[in-house]
Amino acid sequence: MKLVRKNSMESPAGAVSSRRGQRVSLWKALVLGDVVSLTLHGFEHYRGTVDDRTEDGGVIWVIDLIGERRLFHIDDGFDLFVTTQGGGVPNP
Repeated sequence: MKLVRKNSMESPAGAVSSRRGQRVSLWKALVLGDVVSLTLHGFEHYRGTVDDRTEDGGVIWVIDLIGERRLFHIDDGFDLFVTTQGGGVPNP
């Protein structure tokens, strides 16, 4: 199982632009079928499978276990963890 933190809010203030660049890069690397967990302030708020994402990696759609589809924007403040790498084809 791969566990990757996608959005760290604990970086020093001087690393804000670097942190933002890392988040964008990692969200762009998500592929359809990745199982992700989105947490806020240390609590898991949503877990599901990546259904789609924008080309720039700024927005992802996640489907939970009961089939509910939800949109997340990279600036919503969630920490994103990839728990399983899916076998899907990367979104162009």
